[in-house]
Amino acid sequence: MSYDKELAAAKKAASLAARLCQKVQKVLLQSDVQSKNDRSPVTVADYGSQALVSFVLHQEFPGEFSLVAEEDSKDLRKDGAQEIVERIAKLVNDSLTSDGSYSVTLSTEDVLKAIDCGKSEGGSQGRHWVLDPIDGTKGFLRGDQYAIALALLDRGKVVLGVLACPNLPLTFISGADRHCPNNEVGCLFFAEVGGGTYMQPLDGSSTVKKLGVKAPPVRIDSQAKYGALSRGDGAIYLRLPHKGYREKIWDHAAGYIVVTEAGGVVTDAAGKPLDFSRGKYLDLDTGIIVTNQKLMPLLFKAVRESLEEKASSL
Repeated sequence: MSYDKELAAAKKAASLAARLCQKVQKVLLQSDVQSKNDRSPVTVADYGSQALVSFVLHQEFPGEFSLVAEEDSKDLRKDGAQEIVERIAKLVNDSLTSDGSYSVTLSTEDVLKAIDCGKSEGGSQGRHWVLDPIDGTKGFLRGDQYAIALALLDRGKVVLGVLACPNLPLTFISGADRHCPNNEVGCLFFAEVGGGTYMQPLDGSSTVKKLGVKAPPVRIDSQAKYGALSRGDGAIYLRLPHKGYREKIWDHAAGYIVVTEAGGVVTDAAGKPLDFSRGKYLDLDTGIIVTNQKLMPLLFKAVRESLEEKASSL
């Protein structure tokens, strides 16, 4: 089955959201940052990105639209939030106007409703879009790496993914040199099941490159690290969070297919494939391992030995 239409819509939505985020990052004001109940920062760009992606996808696929996304409008509907909501609506409308594809002006209520379209629970039946409107908000606030991460699940399987990484250099990066010497930044990674992984400049200015997973450590916020691995910037990504932490599907779905379609391997710490069919959360054994086919057996063995040693010392 081809997902060409869905992939085109996902690339468009993520690219528009990336432009909105770039605009906010350049002139970030203190009033643009809030804190959620879990104390993670949320910016007007998070909300604007989610509203924009939600609107575009709903326009393209009105009859079969389900979105699992990170944010909701609860805090924006509280007293005193009107100014922030108006700023979000202006950002969204400015982005739509600059694109020119949709002759519409969204009200603040339209924007709040678009944000709340992301309340789907996902699951193993039907199609569900999965969005992290800004993966790596702390990196975003520092002026560093972040990603707009969008994927499509079809009956619980990730069938396409897009990672818009506005600050990621177009050339390979290393621990010593994380910035492109010619200031050429902004990558759009995309993958469709069975079709490989590709990268192009976020502004669409030059040719698309097919990627393959082919390397001192590099610290990168967000799913931009998945994109970096897919083009060979590194060979290993380990995520071993604290006990009791539950991984959300929007933190991994797009990155998962970008890496696997480039020839990489993504499993949990028990070597099992990630299961995106169980709703908003991934039920994992301990953590996530991302690498290439050649390194996986050795890496898996080292991770298991390390975890067993840690368990025996408790």
